[in-house]
Amino acid sequence: MDWVVFGAQWLHILLGILWFGNSLALAAITIPAINRLPLLAQREIGSHLNFQGQRVFQVVAPLVIVLGFIRGTFLGPIKSLEAVFGTAYGLTWLVALTTAVLTYLWGRFVIGGGIRAMEQAPINPDGTASPQLEAATERVKRVASLELLGFLVVFTCMILMRFGL
Repeated sequence: MDWVVFGAQWLHILLGILWFGNSLALAAITIPAINRLPLLAQREIGSHLNFQGQRVFQVVAPLVIVLGFIRGTFLGPIKSLEAVFGTAYGLTWLVALTTAVLTYLWGRFVIGGGIRAMEQAPINPDGTASPQLEAATERVKRVASLELLGFLVVFTCMILMRFGL
């Protein structure tokens, strides 16, 4: 057994589970649970989740992407551009890599920017949520759920590559 390949694959999968699992848990558990809270509490919780998530995923997501690149090229079957564009595996790998990068950028800038807008939205003088806060909060929930599409594409590609496609 090649222990370098094993270690790279193990870490790639573990970190990928953390990244994808976080998105699934947010969409299936966290967002529905906090939807039952007052909007100001949702904003506070969202702010804390964003802070911690940015700290973790600004390291985890790039590592997943870099390890996927290394696993496909230096430690895998892709040794040339011809292997990328001329084989089913290479094309699937390229789709996975591109989608992973776009998913990371979506989370970092679209979701993160949406949460920053939510944090900065005004509160009514009586302490209730303003229309701007309501709109910003709903947008964050939508764009966070859309992130799952990227993960589903990457996940599907991982399964296809396992079978050499």
